[in-house]
Amino acid sequence: MGWIWGSNNSANGQDQLDPSLRDFLRKEAPTGPKPTLPAAPKEKEPPTEAPTTSQQAPTEAQKPLVPPQSQFQDGRYADLWKSYTPQTVLEDRGKTEQDRLRDLVDAFNDKKASIGRAATENCAVEYMAQFECFRNPSTWWSRGTMCVAETRKFNRCQELQSKFLKALGYMTMDERSPEQDERIQMHADKLYQQMKQQEAEMDKAKEEGRPVPEFESVLSRRNIVQATGGTPPSSDTVSVADIGKPSVLDDSDVWSQIKPEARKEYEKKLEALSPTDREVERMAVVGELRAQSGVAKQLEQAFIEERVARMKRREAGQATFGDTIKTLWGWD
Repeated sequence: MGWIWGSNNSANGQDQLDPSLRDFLRKEAPTGPKPTLPAAPKEKEPPTEAPTTSQQAPTEAQKPLVPPQSQFQDGRYADLWKSYTPQTVLEDRGKTEQDRLRDLVDAFNDKKASIGRAATENCAVEYMAQFECFRNPSTWWSRGTMCVAETRKFNRCQELQSKFLKALGYMTMDERSPEQDERIQMHADKLYQQMKQQEAEMDKAKEEGRPVPEFESVLSRRNIVQATGGTPPSSDTVSVADIGKPSVLDDSDVWSQIKPEARKEYEKKLEALSPTDREVERMAVVGELRAQSGVAKQLEQAFIEERVARMKRREAGQATFGDTIKTLWGWD
């Protein structure tokens, strides 16, 4: 198939270029042999005789090791990657104890702020309905009430989505990939949609005069597993934060670490809510307290490491001015 402006074209299109431009490109074209990449290392052929068990070695171990940053994972340029150090490791080496503590606190604050952004993304439909109402109200009632109905729906969606994210462990400082965070965000939206469906069925039953159906909590283990696409377990009384995390503290251990005064305030706040909202609020509080407990443990470990490093510098006669001040203040 030829070009639109002609069919008598050469294979590379040079005939359509201006003569002066064609001569310039021909003069400036690189000359000489083209560089070639080294061939992949050849694997040694197995010996004819079967070697003993002690002489056998896995094939993967025979290949030169290269970091994941290398484009050639078959072992090419392995000698150039021997002295490679990731940029994150280099940056961490130059940080002081105060810098590491600051990074930990900043990471927790960023994680806490990301809950609002994730909840807003899950409530995109409600947000667009509110935006369209503000821009062009469909009824006189919406114009007169300043879109209070749409605003109420959006605020409730964002509030519940934030609580679901906290209950699912979105605030914890565990090492997770962006895909895992996105999966938690998706599960929170599934639980919110399930909660909306249950509320719609309950309202319809009230209008028709039928008995109001009873549903288990959306944060029960059975509903969590259904939202994640797994197999429902035999018991549905386990909290969502304990799923797949046998090492984490249960609810009683989390509440035991809270001061009695603060715990009474939490319980008083929960008593004023409906049974459905009470369970959601309780799981959100537990998830937030568990995240704060994890950060407190990491800070405690960082303080211990900082104290050990300070003692080593003092024993080696390399104590800094800050180390002296902390020693005078009794930080040791």
